[in-house]
Amino acid sequence: MGIRRYLTADALADRVENIPLQALRQKGIVGLVVDLDNTLAPWNEKQISDPVRAWVEAAKQTGFRICIVSNAHRPARVAAMAADLGVDHVSTAWKPRRSGFRKAMRLLATTPQTTAVIGDQLFTDVLGGKRVGALTLWVRPISPVEFITTRFVRKMERLFTRLLRLRNPFEAPGAEGRPV
Repeated sequence: MGIRRYLTADALADRVENIPLQALRQKGIVGLVVDLDNTLAPWNEKQISDPVRAWVEAAKQTGFRICIVSNAHRPARVAAMAADLGVDHVSTAWKPRRSGFRKAMRLLATTPQTTAVIGDQLFTDVLGGKRVGALTLWVRPISPVEFITTRFVRKMERLFTRLLRLRNPFEAPGAEGRPV
């Protein structure tokens, strides 16, 4: 698998709450591995918005099992937010390493073929999801406020998408992305 394939998400969405759950079910997906910061909540925040909370509840009612996988080094915050949503979690995951994704799939009792990885970063969420063979969904970050190293990674994302001639869907105004 070439570098282009590792850095190309299978689907894109403007926001996590815009990901169509039925389309994922039709693809045989039953487990959702979801990033926390700037995917489910703004970076370093402790509150989940009502639309995201409603999407998580709808996913659970539809039969999806969900696990938050975060690189955040504040495990208590990740655990509290996961408990608030009633989902599993893996903190300090060191994405894109496979171990955090594999642990999440064990918690969810899923396989790569039945798991979707959802996140806002190309080099952590998408790359990590691709490395374990899961379906990957890249979402636009909720907020421009980020950890200092993440700002550097965003610059690298832009550079790599240009060098590999990948279209970064989030640089175009009004881009909604590829459907699931």
